[in-house]
Amino acid sequence: MKGIYVLIFLISSKKLIEVGKLGARLFRAGFYAYVGSAFSGIQRLNRHLNNIRRGKVDNPHWHIDCIVPHAEIVEWLFASCSCRKKEEELATTIAKDLSYIPGFGSSDTNAPSHLFFSGSLEMLKEEVEKKFKLLGLHSIHREDFSIK
Repeated sequence: MKGIYVLIFLISSKKLIEVGKLGARLFRAGFYAYVGSAFSGIQRLNRHLNNIRRGKVDNPHWHIDCIVPHAEIVEWLFASCSCRKKEEELATTIAKDLSYIPGFGSSDTNAPSHLFFSGSLEMLKEEVEKKFKLLGLHSIHREDFSIK
C-alpha cells in the first residue's frame, strides 16, 4: 500500500537535538506531527514506528531519524493515495495553523516544514484530521489498521 502518513509523537522534555544539515534545534516538550510519504510502500511508516519503539535508528537517513531516540509514539494516520503532491499539500496546509520547525523533512518539497508542534494533543490531532478532510484524504488510524 502506498500513500502519505502522519506520525504523532511526544517529546516529554525540552531537548537540543542535532538534526543533520539543519544543525542543532531546540525541541520543546510537547506533541509533534510528522508528515511523510510512503510511495515506495507502507514499510517506510513501519520503519519509523519500529525505530521509535526501539528508541534508536541503526542507519539514520531522514531528519525524523534524529529525533526518534527522544520520541514516544502516540498515534499515526495513513492515507492511501498515488499523488505525490498530496504530501507537500498536506504539510503546507498544516503549516498555516500550527507551529513548525523550519526546513525539517522538507528538502524535497516546497513546504516550509514536515514537522509540526502543539502543546495540546487534542488540538494537534484535530488540526491534522481537519487538513486530511480538507484535502480529501481518507485516513486509516492506528486502531483500524495493523502494519506488517
